[in-house]
Amino acid sequence: MAAALIASAAVTGCSGDDDLFERKGDGKIFLSATISTDVKPASRASLDEIKESCQVWISSPKGLVRKFDSMAEVPAEGIRLAADHYVAEAWAGDSVPASWDDRYFKGRQEFDVTGGQTSQVEIRCTVANTAVAVNYADDIDAVLSDYSVTVSHSQGSLTFEGREERSGFFMMNSRDHDLKWVLSGKKADGSDFTREGLIEACKPATLYTLNVMCSAADEEIGGGYLTIEVDETEIPVEDVIKVAVAPVISGYNFDITQPIRGEAGALGRHSIFVSASAAITGLELQSTLFGSLLNIGGDDFDYLAASNVYKEQIEAAGINYTYVYDEAEDVASLKLNFEETFTSRIVDGEYDINIKVTDANGKFSTATLHIVVSADPVMTQPVTAQTLTGIWATRATVYGTVAKADANPSIRYRKAGDTEWLDAPANPRSARAARSGWNIGDIFSATLTGLQPGTTYEFVAVSDEFVSPTICTFTTEAPAQFPNASFEEWSLDGKTQVMASSTADKFWDSGNTASAPLMGVNPTMPSTDYAHSGNTSVKLTSQYVGAGILGAFAAGNMFVGEFIKADGTNGILGWGREWASRPTKLRGYVKYTPQTVDYEKSDYDKLKKGDLDKGIIYIALLDNSISKTESGKTYPVIVKTRNTTRSLFSQDDANVIAYGELIFNEATAGDGLVEFEIPITYKRTDVKPSFIICTASASIGGDYFVGGSNSTMYLDDLELVYE
Repeated sequence: MAAALIASAAVTGCSGDDDLFERKGDGKIFLSATISTDVKPASRASLDEIKESCQVWISSPKGLVRKFDSMAEVPAEGIRLAADHYVAEAWAGDSVPASWDDRYFKGRQEFDVTGGQTSQVEIRCTVANTAVAVNYADDIDAVLSDYSVTVSHSQGSLTFEGREERSGFFMMNSRDHDLKWVLSGKKADGSDFTREGLIEACKPATLYTLNVMCSAADEEIGGGYLTIEVDETEIPVEDVIKVAVAPVISGYNFDITQPIRGEAGALGRHSIFVSASAAITGLELQSTLFGSLLNIGGDDFDYLAASNVYKEQIEAAGINYTYVYDEAEDVASLKLNFEETFTSRIVDGEYDINIKVTDANGKFSTATLHIVVSADPVMTQPVTAQTLTGIWATRATVYGTVAKADANPSIRYRKAGDTEWLDAPANPRSARAARSGWNIGDIFSATLTGLQPGTTYEFVAVSDEFVSPTICTFTTEAPAQFPNASFEEWSLDGKTQVMASSTADKFWDSGNTASAPLMGVNPTMPSTDYAHSGNTSVKLTSQYVGAGILGAFAAGNMFVGEFIKADGTNGILGWGREWASRPTKLRGYVKYTPQTVDYEKSDYDKLKKGDLDKGIIYIALLDNSISKTESGKTYPVIVKTRNTTRSLFSQDDANVIAYGELIFNEATAGDGLVEFEIPITYKRTDVKPSFIICTASASIGGDYFVGGSNSTMYLDDLELVYE
């Protein structure tokens, strides 16, 4: 770095841009978190691990509205929310049943958002574990040897060997409210000694110390009587870790991840916007352009630390900034401008301007402004992570950039290996371009249809007779299909019918899985009664399973996922399997025969006794924004049918990006299977799916144990359609 540039830090702006703290919309919050821990982190690495693990959810009375998997995802420029009452929750660390080292932290903060106002919201996370320590009196060794204490609950245990000085940490769960302790050792005569007890109603963030003492009042252990007392204290706080948000660098009215393209002398003004949740202390810039265009004796400098003389020289060359720091809110904004006087002097070629911004918390972010200067009228834009979501199985949206105002852009494409190109007209990306023609820097797109799934294509930007020298490629989505979609493969797991050749290959499962080993009944079975192809279909039969009050009505059903475990006569199910393709329809063959509803529940009013039962098939594509864990198994959807803990899937869940359903209000026509199609509607096309779910039930009210005995659905040859 050029040493002459280092001087006092800049505090005020260098140009007259608009107010960088302009606030519009309903309301804004700046979110931060602190983690109060009982020990100081052992190293910078462990400190960073705790910070990076901090997740935040924001909910309104209507449900989850924002989810951040780490504080790095929290926007430094603030979070805009509609005026309402909210709850912010945060989690950090590792939630393990029992550990000497791993701790889990939780925090919760309620707040209100008022239209047009900005506020700070800080979530204070404290230790969520229950801690246990063991303390022995000095005279214990005279009467007891080889002693240890084991502390446990149903999910884990720790053994304190001898005079273990560490505390152990336990995560309590809904089933475990107490910790069991067992003291064991050898008496003076060599015989075994054991004493056990409970630490009852354990609380989080609380340290329970087992004080083991000896008294001479009895001969229980050969010379004394042993007593154990439990002291309860709040876990002390030794350190408070601030989880800071790194500065955010973005293009001002353009995507900084995309190159700036244009003809020499016509790039125009481009600005970079920086938001930070603390004062900005460093603005480092580096580019090979600076040596020739700024005449500062080097190609890198810290703009904030530059001397006034060099700042004037840099501004005169066409680079300036505006900086505003709001001390009351402890937030900062900076706008870095590359004026036309700078960009107009860039000659043909490709260049990078590297930007690093550091704040007062020591957090920093980097970004690269990529500049392509060319006389070509149009340029091909390669497919990026952002535009990849426009590539489907049979269609694709690809992009180019206008580099000359008189360009007449379009796209040519072909299957890789073909010689003949096909033409596709350009669509303007902005309403202004549609109204008044193309400007330099405008992005145009073309939608290519009739493509083959799982196939690589090439495309180029063209303008009249000019063809861009840059040829880019993309590969359409593969037309993935459900395994065992014809239901020819079956096996037995004990008494339970499995819709796969083995349990290891299982893709489908049923909520009736627990009924076979308990009652010898399989409401979900292979059947040779009807088949569209092959020999079998799957038969779903709703029926009462059990005897008297020991049983329950069970809807014949199947789903993509896994039956995790029984909860009495209820079930806990994991729904969803990993998936990356985007089908547009579900097609298959069905025969449905409903019966009169003879089992009803007061908490389900859509069907009553005497009504005709209804069947349902539905399908959904999900993103990866939500994950739930039950009994060590993680799924995007966990279904629980017990009325006191009921948790069901909804097409309105935040992670649902596409959905389609078919409800059978009456029996299907004819004596055999009939074809059906379910269109899949995409609520979001800016993200690819991570999971798929599909379920079918002979009784639509099956989650509530409502339906008609012997309502029956046969299914065969399910096919995902890609159009």
